[in-house]
Amino acid sequence: MRILYDGRVFQFQKAGGVNRIYAEVITGLPADYHPLITGVEDFGRGKNVPSHPHLEWPSFKLFRPSRFSVLLRDKWWKPRLLRQLDLFHPTYYDLTYGFSFSDFKCPTVLTVYDFIYAIYPKLIEGSEGVIRNQTEAIRKADHIICISKATENNLLERFPEKQGKTSVIYLGSSFEIQPPLAEQAIFEKPSFLFVGGRGGYKNFSFLLRVFARACESNLRIRLQVAGAPLNTEERWQIHLLGISDRVDVTVYPDQQQLMSLYCSSVALVYPSLHEGFGIPPLEAMACRTLAITSNTTSLPEVMGDGGIMLDPTREVDWVECILKTAKGGGDRDLMIERGLERVRMFSWKKTVEQHLEVYRRLVS
Repeated sequence: MRILYDGRVFQFQKAGGVNRIYAEVITGLPADYHPLITGVEDFGRGKNVPSHPHLEWPSFKLFRPSRFSVLLRDKWWKPRLLRQLDLFHPTYYDLTYGFSFSDFKCPTVLTVYDFIYAIYPKLIEGSEGVIRNQTEAIRKADHIICISKATENNLLERFPEKQGKTSVIYLGSSFEIQPPLAEQAIFEKPSFLFVGGRGGYKNFSFLLRVFARACESNLRIRLQVAGAPLNTEERWQIHLLGISDRVDVTVYPDQQQLMSLYCSSVALVYPSLHEGFGIPPLEAMACRTLAITSNTTSLPEVMGDGGIMLDPTREVDWVECILKTAKGGGDRDLMIERGLERVRMFSWKKTVEQHLEVYRRLVS
């Protein structure tokens, strides 16, 4: 089966849950499949790089005169590529190389991650364009994969005509279950960890305020941040809150570094307002780290009874939970054991198998 993955997500995301989906799925395809990824000439800049014996990266570089170059691309290169395909699976809602969804005559499967742009349009710059592209992509797709039941519910509320054309396929954790560390070392200087993007709906500003309040009662706690470098606004807020000496940042950690951060932290703190799935809580549970998350959208599906879930608008609840967790004891060990049971329910192997079921059904 020849499957074209439009590589748009690899162009704008260095690391993250979305490009990890395709890295895992493409790597896990059977050896007789032929995956192709367009729009990416250099995978070296990314953290999640797919691998497959038949993987191809068809590309077309524009040249001068640009008018002739575009004509050659659209009239020769694109039709030649399209004739070879059995299935199209874009990684995002807008496409590379000037492709449109109507160009594809083979079946199209689309993954919808969330509806964050539609729900919080004022929190994210460029929301209008993403909403427009997402709407078109959903309407054109033959089948839609949702990464949680919460996302599927949001989809069917907005597009009831897609009833019967959706599948829920959960994601996985790339981490094996880790052996326990000595608790004494973890609690000498209790570290709390935040992982991933920090855009408005991730509620990172809320977490900084919570952490600053907790620091007033516990002088030993620290906040570890894993992801992009702090931006000017974040650095200024940290300065104003007086916690500059309590916040450490690890910029785009690799898998081994990230695992080490989880294992050396007393808890993951994840007060996101909206998630399509939520890989960090799953990773935390695999590393025997208590996960403290919001009680919203898809996070209850991931967490089950394997961690602590709080209202992401109530600072006082988060402050109390952080202070209690920093002391150790209580239900922490029980929560961690439940988390280990929970994480065993999710795996990338299962994710790949369920993608293959969808692919085969569409192509047959």
